[in-house]
Amino acid sequence: MLELADIHAAYGRVNTLFGVSLTAKPGEITCLLGRNGAGKTTVMRAIMGLLPVSAGTITLDGAPLHGLPPERIAKQRVGYIPQGRRLFAELSVAENIDIGLMTCGEGRDTRDWVLSIFPRLRERLSQRAETLSGGEQQMLATARALCLRPRVLLLDEPTEGLQPSMIDQIRQVVLRMKSEGVAVVLVEQRMEAILSLADLAVFIESGRTIETLRGDALRANPETLTRHLGV
Repeated sequence: MLELADIHAAYGRVNTLFGVSLTAKPGEITCLLGRNGAGKTTVMRAIMGLLPVSAGTITLDGAPLHGLPPERIAKQRVGYIPQGRRLFAELSVAENIDIGLMTCGEGRDTRDWVLSIFPRLRERLSQRAETLSGGEQQMLATARALCLRPRVLLLDEPTEGLQPSMIDQIRQVVLRMKSEGVAVVLVEQRMEAILSLADLAVFIESGRTIETLRGDALRANPETLTRHLGV
């Protein structure tokens, strides 16, 4: 279980998080929600060690993650799919996947498993990542994270700018990871996706957690999304 307890963080002298708490349990999807600028991406970066936590704790199954460098957090099988994908653009699809495999020493079985989830990538293994379509690049970013055989999967706006067929494919992957016992933390803006996927919804505003609801309660009161997100 991933737990954030009252974390604070800053970019240099600019404070950005002022007390964010959330829990992501195995086999559940925790949706992290808030308006633009609320601090959602900052929370993801703090979990991954890309932004130092100045107060509070981040733990995975009780072991602290805060204070660890990003590479050691990834070795704890925390997969991260950042907004904008952040692929190695000049490397091939196969090389991007190999980099993911090396992180936790995974091999051919994991490679085959990932390519079975994204068969289109198998057809493009020799192609440079920068030449893929937007949807294919999102597939590759997701595949690279899955190469860790993650215990926790962080997805930051994974369907942004994608066509409906690609959105559905990413949704199916998220649901598959949930069914396989992965703790999923999802930043998403599409109301229908939030209502259909969330086991837990954590709302943040100005770098603070302001409300946490179980998915059933959110679906029973969808106006909560309008109130907090203005959608």
